[in-house]
Amino acid sequence: MRLIPLFLLSLLPAYAAADNSWQDKLQIHGFASQAFVHTSDNDFFGDSDSGSFDFTELGINASYQLLPKIRLSSQVISRRAGELYNGSPWLDYAFVDFNFISTPNHQFGSYLGRIKNPVGLYNETRDVAHTRQGVFASQAIYFDKVRNLVMAADGIHLYSNHFMDNGNLLLQVGAGYPLPDKNVEYTFMGQNWDGKLKGEDLGIFAKVVYEHNGGRWIYSFTTASISLDFDSGAADRIPFPTGPGLTSGELHIDYSVLSAQYNGEKWQFTTEATIEHVDFDGISPLFESLGGDAVGFYGQVDYKFTPQWQAFVRYEEFHLDKHDWNGSKRARESAATSQYLSGFGIQQAAIPAYNNYIKTVVVGGHWDIKPSLRLRTEYHISEGTATLSPRENNASTSEKYWNMFAVSLSYRF
Repeated sequence: MRLIPLFLLSLLPAYAAADNSWQDKLQIHGFASQAFVHTSDNDFFGDSDSGSFDFTELGINASYQLLPKIRLSSQVISRRAGELYNGSPWLDYAFVDFNFISTPNHQFGSYLGRIKNPVGLYNETRDVAHTRQGVFASQAIYFDKVRNLVMAADGIHLYSNHFMDNGNLLLQVGAGYPLPDKNVEYTFMGQNWDGKLKGEDLGIFAKVVYEHNGGRWIYSFTTASISLDFDSGAADRIPFPTGPGLTSGELHIDYSVLSAQYNGEKWQFTTEATIEHVDFDGISPLFESLGGDAVGFYGQVDYKFTPQWQAFVRYEEFHLDKHDWNGSKRARESAATSQYLSGFGIQQAAIPAYNNYIKTVVVGGHWDIKPSLRLRTEYHISEGTATLSPRENNASTSEKYWNMFAVSLSYRF
């Protein structure tokens, strides 16, 4: 099933040759974005505490109206982001849109292929820099450290649009195979083990969106439930003298986002909140304490000075355990483990409490130099490190208080 969109896209030249109006049905767009990131401490996309240009995005996408009720869409992206992504081309999405029913009051259809996951208000559009809230989307909701897992899945979705006098209602539900990579292993399991996480079980995705008064008010609820299989293979032994090695098992993730937005002539107010339940089934007792319910939220205010100039202020928080708000319980458990291991001559640094949460104030804005060229800048003031990738940071030596400046130049056509 994962090859169906590519097969259909391969038929495009033959169909186009038989249809003289194919140019009118084909749309091709692309984008390029380069950012500079500087942090006072810690790393975000490269060696950012010394200043980093290691955040580059290149992409090209196309859509083709194959038949009146069938549309093909696909995007390939190259993303270089510090230690997380090396710039190798990646099929971001590739799907067929079957529009079975279309009337003035109702639409019903299906997506088949690699489909963008309906997460929050922005996940389905944040792949293009022009459409993000800032240089970076809120890390309390849209985790860049596991971007590919959050972004898309291979499967099928059904959608239904209802157009009413006072608003529009969108319903979407689907199933798909998630796309884990090594970044997911680092994030949820702390390091790169010899085993491998695989997306071999169908995940479930759903979205309900209500837009009132032409989109002045938008309310959304999205949810996803996925399971990742861990194949231990010849996995490393965990660093417990009396502990077992890693065994094959599953990582379960349930992720829900509640969103609301007001769009005025000059002002925009956006707030989103999430709860993420993580559970390890097998693999190792080492990870049992890493499960639980994480929570995150943000509130953002945007003001449009002119059509070309816009500024925003955002406050966001993320906590790995809603029952351990400041991370003190996890810190005590980590310190006890570290002390226990030291009795066997094994040195393992304790994880500080602030690694389990983050609180950030962001101030930023953008200038549209021309419709196709956008300059963005933003400044973060943060306490905690929960959303930083362990692939780029050592939790035990990270700094609790840190700031980040980012500027990006983005082009699209």
